[in-house]
Amino acid sequence: MQGADEFGVTFQRQLIKGMMSDPGLKALVSRFLKSGQLGWTDPASLWAWQVIRHDDSPSMLALKTERLRLDDDDPAVVGADSIIESDNDWRDSDYVRSQVTEWARKQVFQMAFEESRYAWNKNDIDEAQKIMLRRIEEMSSMRLEEADRGWFFAEFEDRQHRRASSTSATSSIPIGIGRLDEAMQGGLHAGELEVVMAYSGIGKTFWCVQRGFVAARLRHKVLHFVLEGGRAKTEDRYEARFSETLYSRVKRGEISSDKMSLINREYRALGRNLVLRGFNDGESWRATYEDIICELKELRVSHGFVPDLIIVDYGDLLHADGDNEYGRQKTSFRQLKSLSERIETRGHRGYAVCSPTQAVRPDQGADVREHVLRPRDVADCYEKVRVSDVILSINRTEDEKTDKVARVFLGKHRDAEDGVLVRVRTDYEHGAFSDLSYQEE
Repeated sequence: MQGADEFGVTFQRQLIKGMMSDPGLKALVSRFLKSGQLGWTDPASLWAWQVIRHDDSPSMLALKTERLRLDDDDPAVVGADSIIESDNDWRDSDYVRSQVTEWARKQVFQMAFEESRYAWNKNDIDEAQKIMLRRIEEMSSMRLEEADRGWFFAEFEDRQHRRASSTSATSSIPIGIGRLDEAMQGGLHAGELEVVMAYSGIGKTFWCVQRGFVAARLRHKVLHFVLEGGRAKTEDRYEARFSETLYSRVKRGEISSDKMSLINREYRALGRNLVLRGFNDGESWRATYEDIICELKELRVSHGFVPDLIIVDYGDLLHADGDNEYGRQKTSFRQLKSLSERIETRGHRGYAVCSPTQAVRPDQGADVREHVLRPRDVADCYEKVRVSDVILSINRTEDEKTDKVARVFLGKHRDAEDGVLVRVRTDYEHGAFSDLSYQEE
């Protein structure tokens, strides 16, 4: 394409396919074509553009029909077949989108430089400043994310398909505690944020490992962010759970040969279903929402991995802007809720997100007196309760700790039953929260 030497024939043809499903990309390319800053160098891409340019919803059938009208000696024939017959890899489409957007920003910056320099040379300083600021704002707004917009009457069948898929057994991610999963209509769903609160040291991280363990075994893809410290301790807890070996022994590498054989076989079957991401490669305890988005993009583009469940251990440590702790946590948990509803590709329904948080500091005698933490007891910022879909609390006295028992309270569920209290036997020695063989309401 003229004006961008790196856009070769293959790129131009993939760009055509990307524009057929992405009106924003089509509008951006059209703008620069009209200004003469871009021009097709591939005859097939030029032909395809002429077919789709005036169609608000171009279809592959239109290209196939117009292809039959081409003369055999038309230079667009061979390339037209390539556009029509090739598979449309969404990773290629993502690459095309990012490259075209980056090129467009550079073009806008170049225009800003020339225009503002011209005004500056005329000694019109104010005009030069206005031009530069206007162009910078234009660059910043140059994104191709699809707007959260729906054509209600035309999309009825799409909504029915979404509802059918969201009620299927595979769409929910259970925790493995029957009464809770029943109350949550099968478990945690895509588009939902689950916040688990407890006093310090009661078992929030073990709950996260339980979530990841059950989900991975059910062939869901899991991405587990460790925001405090490295990955090693969390890896050991998962290993203890999968191998059914004491956590203290796993840390020393003492896994029996029989169990080594079993978990090797299971790991081969589970493949790449569990990713643990620590942040010791960055500034300590400064992981941000942007870091999470960057990791998701890296996994999607480079590895073809799109998780079903995202665990953020834990949300209180997510760094965000704010004048005080209340403001920072308000922003962090709003971002986590936004993450749960983030749509990456067509057909994607968002992520199930689990992120623990601290409860208010216990009063004197709380470890002895049996009581239940409710949503109002969340620490620092009540906004966490407002934005979440599910609020659970983990409750345990000193006697229950000795007896290896805890009480889980489902204090809030936006779309289902709440007020459910379940007593479970804990299994921290084997790395995760609950002994799944024991449940008592």
